[in-house]
Order: sequence, then structure tokens, then C-alpha cells
Amino acid sequence: MKIFKNQRELFNHIWDTREHVSELSGQPLLPKGHLQWHWQFMHVLPKGRYAHYRLNIENIVLGTVKEHENQETNKRFKELKTKLKAEYYEKYYNIKRFD
Repeated sequence: MKIFKNQRELFNHIWDTREHVSELSGQPLLPKGHLQWHWQFMHVLPKGRYAHYRLNIENIVLGTVKEHENQETNKRFKELKTKLKAEYYEKYYNIKRFD
């Protein structure tokens, strides 16, 4: 897995390798250079609580600014969060099931 030095490097890599549509709804995203461009990159697991995943490419989902503002109510986002959280706890704590 590629290691990134900072969020800017991570976001630029994602932008260069993924379609420029929301991974939650398929809606088109704002172009690079737009003032809210960086808001389209959502951390599935919060970067403060899950610091090991802050620059993990698998922890970033592309979405619209509105989806970012309401990510915790989005069904698809919740599903991704549950899956990634299970992977995180298995990897770092060898826990295969958590509640």
C-alpha cells in the first residue's frame, strides 16, 4: 500500500485514480481548485480517534459537500464505516467481532 505524507498528497492521489463522482450517490463532484474541493473527501473512520487510518486510502470516500455534512445519516456511509471498523479492530487488536 502506498504511504502518504499528508492529506493533500492522499487527496491528490485519490483524485487522480478515482472517478470524479460521489461513491455514495453517483452525483458529480466539484472540480479540483474549487474552494470546497477538499470537503468531498470523507474519512470513514474519524481521523482523530483512528489516527492510524488518517492517511489510509481505504478510509477515504468521495462524496458531495452535502453528503459530507450529513455522512452519519447516509446508509451507504454507515455500511462502509461498520465494515472498515471491523477490519481496523481485527488488524490492530486481533478482535474479530465487536459491538
